[in-house]
Amino acid sequence: MGCNFSSQSKLQVPEIRASRSITPASQKSEDPYSHIRLLLLGSAESGKTTVLEQVRLLYKQHFTESEYFHRRAFIYHNIFKSIKALCRAMRMSDIQFADPINMGRAQSIIADEHGHYGLFSKDLAEKIKHIWNDKSMQKLYARRSQFNLNDSASYFLNNIDKINMVDYKPSERDLIMAYVPTCGVQNVIFTACNQSFQLFDIGGQKIDRRKWALQYEGIDAIFFCIAISEYDQVMSEDMVTNRLDDALNLLQSISEDPAFATTPIYLFLNEIDVFCEKLSVIPLSKYKPDFKGGDQDDAIDFMENLACEALGKRDRSLYRVYRCIAIDTQMMAELLSTVFKDIAKRKK
Repeated sequence: MGCNFSSQSKLQVPEIRASRSITPASQKSEDPYSHIRLLLLGSAESGKTTVLEQVRLLYKQHFTESEYFHRRAFIYHNIFKSIKALCRAMRMSDIQFADPINMGRAQSIIADEHGHYGLFSKDLAEKIKHIWNDKSMQKLYARRSQFNLNDSASYFLNNIDKINMVDYKPSERDLIMAYVPTCGVQNVIFTACNQSFQLFDIGGQKIDRRKWALQYEGIDAIFFCIAISEYDQVMSEDMVTNRLDDALNLLQSISEDPAFATTPIYLFLNEIDVFCEKLSVIPLSKYKPDFKGGDQDDAIDFMENLACEALGKRDRSLYRVYRCIAIDTQMMAELLSTVFKDIAKRKK
């Protein structure tokens, strides 16, 4: 039995009007109608910002030129960070480059301490392409579940010629695939189901979580993202704490917070595709001994049960659980439509 997560239906997303205005949590809205206020939470790299980007694209919240510039910079950074991670993984593996010249190229990539947030030089772009296209590197990439690599690595590396152009402007797909860490508080205002929504996204790293409480007042619903594929990974902040455990503890603290006692929580179990891919290489039972085995669906059921346990004694009517792939726009269109309808129904 395989993972049941693909969305096949052709969806018609209605035209939605959007606003560029921002309403801080500490101020009352000056709009003639009140917003349904949504708080988007989760650990760093859980996919929550991808959810926000999907909302912006699906509900016609257009990007400004400065936002395109910002995301373009991070796309270059994503590419360099990915190839550097692959070079380091190659060095630690039992695989040798098919082309020996790529060994020297990889060493220069590893030694390069620049962040690379702009157009690559011709020499650097050629190095990246040679390393990525090496047959042995592709063998290593097939093992990517064994080390931490951005999910969009192959997407951007395969498109480096298009991206490394002076006039490059990210496509909608590029915007979804790019990893851009959240800084501070972002929010969008949009209309769905004849209701006005305001969705807040706050950084998920530990240093950012102190800002969460500043947005608690007047929240009508919470979106919480967990990247279930991270069951074998540790947090970059301390290189010790298991990422999944951190996410579950975070979910529990939100569920138990008196401020959210009656606030509905919409839980997104993200990266189920990566999770299923990992299972055959990295057994879930190695990190979660309570998992007694089974197929991929059993493993996802187990992860959902862990999340439900973290929600504690919260009434079942106050939470919904969704399995998703946040970068899949078709899937997210259907999921978000369902969620917004449910929220709008609660507000009537």
